Amino acid sequence: MTSPHPIDRSITAEYTERTPRSQEAFARACRSLPGGDTRTMTSYKPYPTYFAEGRGGRLTDLDGNEYRDFLANYGALVHGHDHPALTEATTRQLARASAPGGPTPLQYEHAERLIARVPSLERVRYCNSGTEATMWAIRTARAFTGRDLVIKMDGGYHGTHDWAEVSPFITGGTAVPQNLSGLPDAQLPRGIPSVVADCVCAVPINDLDVIERVFEERGEEIACVIVEPMMGVAGGIRARPEYLERLRSLCTRDGALLVFDECVTFRLGTWQARFGPVPDLTTLSKIIGGGLPIGVFGGRRDVMDIFDPQGDAPVYHASAFGANSASLAAGCAALDHFSGEDIDDLERKGNRLRGLLEEEASAIGIAATAVGQGSLTYFHFGTGDPRNAAETTKRREGREPLRALVHLALLNRGFATAKHGLICVSIPTTDTDIDRFARAYGSVLEELRPIVEEHHPELIRDHHSSVAV
Repeated sequence: MTSPHPIDRSITAEYTERTPRSQEAFARACRSLPGGDTRTMTSYKPYPTYFAEGRGGRLTDLDGNEYRDFLANYGALVHGHDHPALTEATTRQLARASAPGGPTPLQYEHAERLIARVPSLERVRYCNSGTEATMWAIRTARAFTGRDLVIKMDGGYHGTHDWAEVSPFITGGTAVPQNLSGLPDAQLPRGIPSVVADCVCAVPINDLDVIERVFEERGEEIACVIVEPMMGVAGGIRARPEYLERLRSLCTRDGALLVFDECVTFRLGTWQARFGPVPDLTTLSKIIGGGLPIGVFGGRRDVMDIFDPQGDAPVYHASAFGANSASLAAGCAALDHFSGEDIDDLERKGNRLRGLLEEEASAIGIAATAVGQGSLTYFHFGTGDPRNAAETTKRREGREPLRALVHLALLNRGFATAKHGLICVSIPTTDTDIDRFARAYGSVLEELRPIVEEHHPELIRDHHSSVAV
């Protein structure tokens, strides 16, 4: 096994020197939690930073180190931490009742706010997470259409239920042939039964020829197509307008339902409201709960009416903490304090951030691209926007150690980001924060350039070199 590069050792040593209490917390946590945490995404070597509190756009760890928060709990906290209106609404509701075990006015008050913002929503139902929301959207589509087949995007991430875990762009898994001709094998993570691939197929996003052929061959069997308008975990890949419009027309033609997973892109003002088209069903989570757990699935009234207990053969839907009052109170406050002006300002901040990151990389002579939309940015080594998840995979192949060092070195400089490359700006993020973050990113790339020259020379470019990939 090759020994770590001296720069790798230096970055890791600085991290451990800064975070001894996190190291102690990790050792203790491992005695009760596999890997010392309960989320795979937040685990990294040598051990994760353990946070003590958040205030506005800042986080503080157990050792008292402060970080500018460019993570925002993976996009879920657009208001930052400790927002006074959200805190007050949650505290007030907890003093009344967190989950009284029956309907409350908060359900329709929150639902009315969503319906006013999201074009596809005529009726909604509540659950506890984005994973549950996409699970229920798929079940809704199957119940409404009487069909079983689900089409998703290769690399699309819709949570961790079995139907979402076909080619979900996470590491590991087993290759399983798909039941549609000409498609690459599906990847099934450990624990997902192979029979799931009989009723869920993954297709490359933005490939019109493939989706046309799928509908020609199996259109009458398709219950729904579920898509992230901008793929998150796969690296900020935007669905092309013509692709989404064609999905819309194919679903309408063949009686399938189009499902938009906007759990992440609600942050942008919802994709469907800004760019279209209007799907039949939409899933939401994250910021609509004001920092507390929540999930929503909803859409056309005729589709959602299958849950009406007074109807014929209603679909049973239960959730002890679905539409709990604490989450709804926080969510109402969050929606009331997330305006069109906020969305426009986040768009400006995000565009500025992406431009500065590319400028820093170019000045240091490393090929890199910052892609995304609005407040969501994804940093890729290499040039050009990845067109699909397969291109993101190719772009990252052999570069995970380098990406991990970027993440760790940014923590050393006082900036929290996601280890897979997601960078979020939020309402509390200032232009000064963005300037400092971009300079820090540049200093990290400069520190890592010797490693790039030695192990990834294809990423080195100057004014006379060809474009790297």
